[in-house]
Amino acid sequence: MVSSMSFGLPKTRKKPPAAVAAGANGGNALVAQEEPAWDRIDGMVMLTVGDQQELVEVDPEMGPRVYTYHGEMSFFSLKNLVSSSTLEVPQKQWKDYTSSEKKVACYMAAKQNQSLRAFANQASVEELLAKQEEAKKAEEALIKQLDERCEAERKKASISWSPVPLEAVTEKHKKKSPGMFYGLEFPWTAQMLQDFGAKWLTEAFHRAGSLESTNRVTSLKVEDTKVTGGNNAGKFLLTVRYAKERESLHTKLFAKVPFPMTKETKQDRLSSSVLKQPMDFCEINTYRLAETKLPTQTPKFYYGDISNETTNYIIITERVPFVGMGGRKKAHLKPYEVEGPYDKCKDYELRGDPKEYYSLIMEVSGRIAGADKSGRMGTKDFVLHNFPTLRAPPGDMRAWGANPTGPSGSAPQARQSQLRIGIQFFSQTVAHFFPSYAVKQEFIDKFTDTLMKFSAYMMEIECWKHEDLNYVALSHANLNVDNAYYWRDEAGKLCCGVLDWGGFGQSCLGHKLWWYFNCSEFELLKDHFEHFLKTFIDSYHESGGPKLDLQTLERMVKLTCLQNLSVMVAAVPDCLRQIPAQDWASVKDRKDWRIDDNLGDKSTLRTTLRSMDNGLRMIEEIGIDRDLQWFIDEIWVKKYHQEPKTRAMIFGED
Repeated sequence: MVSSMSFGLPKTRKKPPAAVAAGANGGNALVAQEEPAWDRIDGMVMLTVGDQQELVEVDPEMGPRVYTYHGEMSFFSLKNLVSSSTLEVPQKQWKDYTSSEKKVACYMAAKQNQSLRAFANQASVEELLAKQEEAKKAEEALIKQLDERCEAERKKASISWSPVPLEAVTEKHKKKSPGMFYGLEFPWTAQMLQDFGAKWLTEAFHRAGSLESTNRVTSLKVEDTKVTGGNNAGKFLLTVRYAKERESLHTKLFAKVPFPMTKETKQDRLSSSVLKQPMDFCEINTYRLAETKLPTQTPKFYYGDISNETTNYIIITERVPFVGMGGRKKAHLKPYEVEGPYDKCKDYELRGDPKEYYSLIMEVSGRIAGADKSGRMGTKDFVLHNFPTLRAPPGDMRAWGANPTGPSGSAPQARQSQLRIGIQFFSQTVAHFFPSYAVKQEFIDKFTDTLMKFSAYMMEIECWKHEDLNYVALSHANLNVDNAYYWRDEAGKLCCGVLDWGGFGQSCLGHKLWWYFNCSEFELLKDHFEHFLKTFIDSYHESGGPKLDLQTLERMVKLTCLQNLSVMVAAVPDCLRQIPAQDWASVKDRKDWRIDDNLGDKSTLRTTLRSMDNGLRMIEEIGIDRDLQWFIDEIWVKKYHQEPKTRAMIFGED
């Protein structure tokens, strides 16, 4: 399966049925002479109605597609069968129909298509087949081109990232430097890209293999449309033209670059380029090497490169055709129109039930992890040399940083200082944003003991989470709802593609899953937590991964929540820089523009509040402090045969 949205995401206009589709046996389901296998009919079937042949497309879940008086496609209405004089059919799903019932339905659909062809303004069967064959050949050519581009990259020697210190980023962020992958000096702001121009972009696309050598970019214009959202990068849109244009060569593109070193975004730039490195390197590498291997749709890659000297980078991809871009939200979307874009920590803006979206994310993330285990992403050696993997051997406690005689996380005094600032924030300064129990001393004591204990066992927990390689696979770093794009097919089924591959690599799956949940609404998580995990487990197993134990995965997710909560507590000073302590009383709720808007084109404030609220509630309402104690009793003491750490060790008391 090739994953590029260029041909994977159906067009927003109405599409005629495909000329050839995979049947139940995986072969050509276009049947002209032989009687179809009605019990497993799937794809295209040619039926004779009267003295004419009619082509009908049959969906294995929904049944035959038919034209309507409005010139659109729909599914044959089951109620039509009830009035048939030849057959009485109960109202049941298509997959439950008998062979005879399916045959009758298909012939009735064919007859309806004949009678409504004028309204549908469709070509003859022969013309339709010819056009679809032409479209099929064009699609196959594009698939071949993308496969060849990826395969050419995969045959190159692996390229590795060397850590860049803070001082280098600060001193060299304005310096031009060749990229690691394609050797070109490249722009890393919208204005620089405009200045580099079409000639540079042509050379960049040629080197990346996304544009044939006989073609060129003739014009480039950076658009004024403001693109915000996310916390790790600047984003903008551009429009280009080509000397030889075609449908699969996109003129509307999207670019991602690092945040500038301004007062508003300096901390975010340093967080991305220093603390989270090589996140941006990983995203470019994922597009470069895995665009056609990923078992999910993703925007077509045109160019990306990064400097290992300055950490500057640029990524250029196809632009996702969001219908709601710029805040213009349509009341109703047609099949295949792309929803959004959605923003982080705003699940209340989703067009459907949030459970449906998170269930889909679990299904897709399971397929991605399963693709690694099945070998689809490459051999173990290839993955090892091209994507981040475990930083220490599985089960080697010393290598993971375990410390039997003291805390393995932050120094106790430093951690307690962070917690005091965090406690004042959620129990006093912004108490109206958090549950009422968060102001009570009983909860504050539980919170303090839990976070200090977690810090003391931080690296031991990391060792355990990565010990069993069944729970370790390639996965997206933070597949929140804003890092995917969604549409519905003709049957109303929700589908999605995936964005933002920064940090894509091998690590604990339970760890990653919490980072998909951490920006959700807590009530959704509380009500459907087990369902989401089971959905992931099933998808992972069906896609080539082992069958995971639900309770073990659940504990990994919950313990990662404590790590995330620790990070959010450490981010409180940044919250107070964005809104001073004395101003928080006037911020009544999360819909206040100072929270709801993206300040400095980023959502860090809203993300911190949402994730902290989830973490506090996971302690009090889900009891993840008990999961931490389980780790100490069952893993640290019984399995690893270690003495529990004393309170003096945990709190740094003499």
